[in-house]
Amino acid sequence: MLRGMGFDKNTSIYLASGKIYNSEKTMAPLLEMFPNLQTKETLLSEEELAPFKNYSSRMAAIDYTVCLHSEVFVTTQGGNFPQILMGHRRYLYGGHSKTIRPDKRKLALIFDNPNIGWKNFKRQMLSMRSHSDFKGFELKRPSDSIYTFPCPDCMCRANKTETPKSPPAT
Repeated sequence: MLRGMGFDKNTSIYLASGKIYNSEKTMAPLLEMFPNLQTKETLLSEEELAPFKNYSSRMAAIDYTVCLHSEVFVTTQGGNFPQILMGHRRYLYGGHSKTIRPDKRKLALIFDNPNIGWKNFKRQMLSMRSHSDFKGFELKRPSDSIYTFPCPDCMCRANKTETPKSPPAT
């Protein structure tokens, strides 16, 4: 997916994750494509990681902090972590944080198609990326989470029942 979106071999990637089952085998293809792949275990020494090791929430806080300050955040999962992180990034950077949130339904259909060629796959991935890049400052829809959108487009107008009157002419 990342290669199809135009990220190349020189891209630095931080993988926010818990323990990955059989990681040496399952991560080998990703590491081959992106040799600059990092995790908290590769960034920190054993000594630095020790105070966090037996506490899943502390380990998640490391991931959260790195993702919060990253140049681009890519998520393919739901749940509270990415929702709150997207909202925090949106708030911190005034709505201008680059977040790529691919359409999971489209991704499933694309990955499920064994006959898709590279050109078609890449075209669809670039389309998903440009859609995410294009969004920039999104407006909160009524059904959207307050975590993802902590600053609606105009909170001052959201609770008013009438429009403000013009000041008297002088």
